[in-house]
Amino acid sequence: MLKQISLLEPHRLQKEILLDNHRFRVLSCGRRWGKSILAMRGIFEMIYQKWVQTRKQQRGWIVAPTFPLVREDWMLAEQVLKDAITDKKITDMRMDLDPFGFIEFKSAEREDEGLRGAGIDFCVVDEASRVSRKSWEMGIRPALSDKEGKCIFISTPKGRNWFYELYVKGQSPNEEIKSWQHPTFSNPFFPQLEWNVILETTPELILRQEYYADFLEDDATVFKNLSKCLRGSLEIAQPDKKYSIGIDLGKSIDWTVITVIRESDAQLVHIYRINKVDWSLQKQHIKMICSQYRNALCYIDSTGLGDPIEEDLRNWGINTRGFKFSNSSKQQLIERLIVTIEQGLIGIPDCSATKFLIEELKAFTYEILPSARLRYTAPEGLHDDGIMSLALALSGMSYALYKKQEEKKTNLPKNSPAELERRWLEDLEKRNQRLPRRLRRNIETILSLS
Repeated sequence: MLKQISLLEPHRLQKEILLDNHRFRVLSCGRRWGKSILAMRGIFEMIYQKWVQTRKQQRGWIVAPTFPLVREDWMLAEQVLKDAITDKKITDMRMDLDPFGFIEFKSAEREDEGLRGAGIDFCVVDEASRVSRKSWEMGIRPALSDKEGKCIFISTPKGRNWFYELYVKGQSPNEEIKSWQHPTFSNPFFPQLEWNVILETTPELILRQEYYADFLEDDATVFKNLSKCLRGSLEIAQPDKKYSIGIDLGKSIDWTVITVIRESDAQLVHIYRINKVDWSLQKQHIKMICSQYRNALCYIDSTGLGDPIEEDLRNWGINTRGFKFSNSSKQQLIERLIVTIEQGLIGIPDCSATKFLIEELKAFTYEILPSARLRYTAPEGLHDDGIMSLALALSGMSYALYKKQEEKKTNLPKNSPAELERRWLEDLEKRNQRLPRRLRRNIETILSLS
């Protein structure tokens, strides 16, 4: 006699996908939409239904792009499938679901290696946009072939790669493949207050990709609405004004850039850069500028050789705060600058002295790491010293910026979930018109959120 197995009840949009019978189901969704929980339930249902038909044990894979994500999938499966699991062999990364079959957890980190030599009935490819084309075409796809196995692809997008190609195929009438796209806010259990915070504080680039599940062009611009910030003029230090200074250090290839911002209106009033100069002379330049703006708090790159320079400046009586650069701290710093520029909170004079900074802002780009995190960077052969200096200067006036953002918030419309859905669907439909007719999304059928 089989024991009773209880699974989490899917919400309506998840149920639509679980009830679909296409061999390949492609799901592009925003963060925290519930795609991983859906996939765990989906692979169990596929295994169980096929077992009912054949009374033979079924074999399934859950494939993730990295070993850390494989571990995350393992822990989630323990929660979602706890009533169905009869045995776990963590050394083999295998869960038995007797008598129905078993699931193996695999990493695509070594591409198709480890994904060969087996015939499988079902597969889930987690964060498929981060899995290589080779892993799919030479590893997973052949493993599904002889048994005509089914597969669920779940992911947030990462540009327009093979996952995007599958998604596009699934948007046109197709007997084998079907695709869905759902933003985070369409999850009925996602907190509305949290969504409002995300809308107001998340850079557009990240909002579109990570929460709206939008497939960005490879040349997407990081700093939006820069033209709205090109205003004001440079000025000499005013004794009754407060300023914030940001210093990014460089010596030979990179530049040392000193940026001064007036706190009252976040206006850039002074910028200076220098390179191929000894540290002793650079420190004199920094001391001279900081002395002119004597009320300023000075945020300085204190990574590596910057640490003793920051200490020397502090010993000279300059009000310094050291900033250690890492991938994480740089991302936070840049994303604060992105939001500031998107909301038009900062003024940057459009003049010869700031030309290099404006060009850096226009050229600045990003890449998506295997972990799915964004890394912001200047294109190869270009610099981002001015951007880092500007972002550091903003660190010294976060309170003033916070007040400005609060003022902006008071003028924001109170967006209901229905209104957010309507606006998103309208925007998506407009973008569809730029696709060839055969690839246009069937908005009314596929993305109905009513």
